[in-house]
Amino acid sequence: MTRFFDTNYLFENFGGSFDASSSSITAYLAFDENKSFSWTSSSEGTDGDAIYLERVLDASVSINRIFITDTNISDLTIQIDSDDGSGYVDLSSFTLTKSNDGSNYFYELDSSIDLLKIKIIGSNTITADEEKTIKQVYAFEELGVISYNHDIQPKRNRIQVITELNSGKVDLLNKGITWSFKFKLKNHYSSTDNVVIDTILQNSSEMWIWLNDNTEDSMVMIQEPWRFGDLVKVTIQKADSPRFPKNMQFSGINVDINLIEVA
Repeated sequence: MTRFFDTNYLFENFGGSFDASSSSITAYLAFDENKSFSWTSSSEGTDGDAIYLERVLDASVSINRIFITDTNISDLTIQIDSDDGSGYVDLSSFTLTKSNDGSNYFYELDSSIDLLKIKIIGSNTITADEEKTIKQVYAFEELGVISYNHDIQPKRNRIQVITELNSGKVDLLNKGITWSFKFKLKNHYSSTDNVVIDTILQNSSEMWIWLNDNTEDSMVMIQEPWRFGDLVKVTIQKADSPRFPKNMQFSGINVDINLIEVA
C-alpha cells in the first residue's frame, strides 16, 4: 500500500511564527521540511522537564493527518487551537501509530479539523535524560491510499557536476540527492483505488507519499525510502498513461505514473 497526502500546511514558507520552551530561535527547524536538521531543547534534558514546540499559522487550515518524525520524546502529546475561541485543547478522536523504535508518530484523525495553532508537548525521552529533539512536524489532508497490486520503482538520483581534467581523470562535485518514483498499477479494478488515482492524476501541485504506510513489520529489510519516517514531497513529471491491457475494456486498467521529488 502507498499513502498520499496533499500540502504540508505547517511548512515554514507559509508564514506565521514558531516558539519553543527553549532554543526558540531554532524552533523553525522542525517545520522547514529539511531532514538534515532538527529542533533540540536546551537545558531541558532531565526526564520530567516538560518542553513544548509551537507553530502558529497566519490563517486556519483544514487537516486530518499529523506526522512527527525522528523524535526522542517518549510521551509526546499534541494540543491544537482551531481558532474557535476555545484556545488550546488536547487533540482528540484520532488513531495513533508509532514506529517500532518509538521515534515516529502518525496521527489519523477521525475527521478533518480546522487548525490555527499546534503545540507539541513532552517530558521524557526514549533514552533517559537526553535533550528533547524533533526533526520534522507535518500536517496534511490525506488524498488516499492505493492498496491494489502495484509496482513501485524508487530511484535515488545523485546531482553531480563533472569536470574532465587534462589528465583524463574527472573532478566530481556532489550537489545532493533527489528521489524519483515510477508507479506501475496493473489490471487494477478497485473503485476505491480508482478515485485516489484520479485525484492524484488531477493534482497540479506538490503532494507527499508514504511508502511504508505502517508495514515495517512485514519487511525483512528496510532502507530509505521505505522506512516508517520516510515522507517524500513529489509532483507528477511529464506524461502518465492510463490504458486497458490490449484494449480489453472489460479488464482492469493499467496506469504508469512518474513522480519526482521537489523542494
